[in-house]
Amino acid sequence: MLFSEFANILFKHSDTTYKPHEFFLSLFDNIMRDPKSPEEIKLSEENKYNPFDSLAPDSLDRFFKGTLPLSKRNVHKIISRKDTDKFANYINEYNDHNQIAIEEEIKTMIPDFNPDDVLGYACADLFLQILDDIYEGRESSSIVTPNSSTLPTKLTALPTQTIYYDESDGKLHIGDVEISIPKEIEPPQDIAPEEEIYVRELLAAYTEAIGSGEITKNDLDSLHMKYKRNFSDQRINFYSAVRIDRFIRESFDKGEEHAKKWKSETHDYIKDTLWDDYDDGYKRLLAVMKKVVDCSTTAVVDNIQNLVGPKEKKGTCHLLVNDGCIRWVDEDE
Repeated sequence: MLFSEFANILFKHSDTTYKPHEFFLSLFDNIMRDPKSPEEIKLSEENKYNPFDSLAPDSLDRFFKGTLPLSKRNVHKIISRKDTDKFANYINEYNDHNQIAIEEEIKTMIPDFNPDDVLGYACADLFLQILDDIYEGRESSSIVTPNSSTLPTKLTALPTQTIYYDESDGKLHIGDVEISIPKEIEPPQDIAPEEEIYVRELLAAYTEAIGSGEITKNDLDSLHMKYKRNFSDQRINFYSAVRIDRFIRESFDKGEEHAKKWKSETHDYIKDTLWDDYDDGYKRLLAVMKKVVDCSTTAVVDNIQNLVGPKEKKGTCHLLVNDGCIRWVDEDE
């Protein structure tokens, strides 16, 4: 279940006078334990204990609606301060009629929800599972259409019906069936461990282009704007490709083979451009990025309308860098 789906169900049956952004904050206030240490108490006094408190109402409304992804960094802070009892008590304060409505609506998406018949704790556990999924980059929704039972747990092949991805609702449409796929992943503020290899290659390309000393992650803020802008774009591209790579692996039978085919055929398409002669690695990077947007593979995801665009295609190159198939700086030149 998506966070936005969960939040909207609770909001609909809350009988509150809160606006959506206020209700959004109240959910996180109630899933977190009360501040304990002097540092936490100080943060609370400064309205910074809830990491979403400092954000504008417009941003909070977009989080609530699901049009803006939640920051993994903020989600991790919430998880580290979780209080299941507190959230269970918060839900149990809803009147009986609203509690029944909440349970019934969630069960239309998760049939085995609340097996122990303790709604408050079931909601708390579900909320924390959603947050864990966001932090791990696997947030996804149940199939919610009435005919979803006819669809296998994992797709063995693309169905014969028209299949396309609709960005407006974040769902894959197969005939009358809708499947939510993982939401776009927002690059974390700090470079994650899985980014180390392709980031190192990007910095090597910038170093060769500038021609003066080795550039490290600590030098990023002092780079010329064109390199900073490029670096930011490449991180977005990387996480766009990671999202599709995870979707392939998790949603298709033999997903590992499908994901490998997507990357392998992308490499076959760009390798002549990659191996051409360039003055520096940055120019090689730009040439390959320009080339790859025209790439079309026989992988399953390329047969889904609107799913793979320029960001995902460019990001696949960074997946290939992580796999050791691409280097931007040719040490033999």
